[in-house]
Parts: sequence; C-alpha cells; structure tokens
Amino acid sequence: MICTHEANDACFSKVSLFQHLDQAESVLLTSLLHTRQYHKGDYVVQEGERSDMIYVVHQGCVKLSKYTENGKEHITRFLFPGDFFGQDSLLHQTPHAANAEVLESSAICSISKHDFDQLLEHDPKLAYHFLLAVSDLLRETDAWNSSLSAMTTEQKIAKLLLYFHTRNHAGQELRLPVFKKDMALLLGITPETLSRKLAMLQTQGLLQVTGNSILILQLEELKEIIAC
Repeated sequence: MICTHEANDACFSKVSLFQHLDQAESVLLTSLLHTRQYHKGDYVVQEGERSDMIYVVHQGCVKLSKYTENGKEHITRFLFPGDFFGQDSLLHQTPHAANAEVLESSAICSISKHDFDQLLEHDPKLAYHFLLAVSDLLRETDAWNSSLSAMTTEQKIAKLLLYFHTRNHAGQELRLPVFKKDMALLLGITPETLSRKLAMLQTQGLLQVTGNSILILQLEELKEIIAC
C-alpha cells in the first residue's frame, strides 16, 4: 500500500539520502513510496532474486546474509530504522547478492526504479546525495570490518553492543533484536564464546543479562574496553 506515515514520522526522514528534499519533493516521495508489514522470519528479498526496488527500514530490524558454497551462513549487516538496501539491484538490474530477513515485526518502505527515476527528474541533486550515501555505506562497512579484525573477543562484543545501543536510541536497557547465534556469526566467534564473555562482563558489573535483554550498567566502561 502507499506509504501512510506522517511527514514527521516518514521513513525517509531518517535517511540521509533524502534529508535535503524540500516540502514539495517530500510530498512526491511519500506518494511514490509503498510500505509493507513483515513478521519475524519473513524475507523481504532472497539471494539470487531479481527486483528493481530500493528498500528503507522504517521500523524493526533486518539481517543481510548470504550462504557460502558449503552452506555456511555469512552475515554482512544488521539494518535498523533509516537504513536502506537493494541499491545494487536498483542500479545494475542484477540479482540480489544477499538475503534480507526480518528479525522482528517490521515496516519496510520501498520505491521502484521507475519511480526513483521520476524523483531524480524533479531533483537532480538526489543523484549526488545517493552517491554520497552509498559511499558512506561502503566506508562504514570497511571501517567496521577493519576494526573487528584487530580487536580481541571482548572488544568485538563491546563494539557490537554499543552499535545496537546507538542505532536503537536505547537507554540503559537494550533488547537484542537478533539471536545470539547471529551476533556470534557476525563477530566470527562461537555462540558458546559469546555467552561466556557476556557472563564475564556481567560478573564485572558492566552488564545485566536477562534472556534477550541486556541492561548496560556501565556505558563508559564498556566504551573503554574498545579504546584499550
């Protein structure tokens, strides 16, 4: 259905790509966007599937992953409100390179290539902002991968928890939107190691872990782990 979010709560208001639009362009974008509700475990797109859409996470959390030749899952990113995906298929008309799986009840907005091109005609500057947004995404991904490769296991876990904390605009309590096994896969460690290290951080008084919720008791101390 057509995106019905109010202007002050529009999905694109959280996306740097669209934040420069004036009121008329925002109204046009809202008329071109479609929104759909997804349940936990649903796929927005699957690896190898073709589509000509770009997607924006309005609410919820999405996991991007692909499978190696031996069937092992490789997680590339977790997406939160304001994140977009599908840009490669939109630009190059190629099959999607990853699965986009919904991890909790989510609202995903989308715009087709035809409608995106229509928006470009109204605002040629959008092409420049699109290039910047994709460039920022690549830079952030490279920085994330580079930093993880040089970190200890404790630092990796602290970095991921702080990332979730920041992206969810959370207070002290952080409800993990992902399974611990998915967190472990992203960090390149075993679920057993993750559980053991979380228990250690809890013993140190930095966290309180209850099921799928984590209460961050010492935020600054958690940041210091990464800085060491």
